[in-house]
This record gives sequence, C-alpha cells and structure tokens, in this order.
Amino acid sequence: MFIQVKNQKLKRNNQFRVQTMPAGIKEIKSRGWNVNDCKFEQLRDELVTTKYKELDGRMNTRGKQFAQRAGL
Repeated sequence: MFIQVKNQKLKRNNQFRVQTMPAGIKEIKSRGWNVNDCKFEQLRDELVTTKYKELDGRMNTRGKQFAQRAGL
C-alpha cells in the first residue's frame, strides 16, 4: 500500500509518497508541515511498482543499458 501526501497550502514541492500512514505523519513533522494542511490519498500498487518501457528509467536495471549498447 502506498500513500501520497499532498500539502494543499504549498504550490511547489508539496507532495511525497510513503508506504504507511505513521511514516507519512513522521515525514510531515520532519518537513515542518501542519498535518491539517495535508491530504492523504491511497495509490494503487501498480502505479508505483509497474516498470514502463523506457519512459521513466525504472526499466534500466544495472547493466542492462550497457548490454543494449553492446548489442547483446
């Protein structure tokens, strides 16, 4: 389960993702945000863990990019 936390009072640098609710609250406090200003949304697991081909770099596992350059 992944939770996206978004601070509705800030315009930039206003969101992050965590796996548990207590971790989200701990991160909010470490950033100095007010918990009442934040909105919590549960994200589908496949939105975070799915590897999309060549779109975001998550498909480039270590060594794979070099193997492709070498033609393997």
